[in-house]
Amino acid sequence: MSAELVTYKAGAYCQIKFQNSERVLVSCTHTGIRISKLGFAGLFPIRTIAEWSIADLGTAIEIFANPETPMAHPLDSIKDGLLKTCTSIADVQRLCSSGAA
Repeated sequence: MSAELVTYKAGAYCQIKFQNSERVLVSCTHTGIRISKLGFAGLFPIRTIAEWSIADLGTAIEIFANPETPMAHPLDSIKDGLLKTCTSIADVQRLCSSGAA
């Protein structure tokens, strides 16, 4: 297993832990979506990896949309995409930068 879902609150946030023990927090708010690197045993966000404002959500959708679930909430699409394709924070950065995030 390359990544595991640690916490999940539908429509709000999720925390993912990679095999190398790195963790990210994906959070959705009324202002946009942010993926943050977590430090201190996964307790605190220490660096923003990618961020999309409400106006820029199209970029996140281009990166993470799954044609099999076109009506999925953006959080679920990002969560699923990270769990399926990423094994580290470096992978998350590459994936997010591929869509000019």
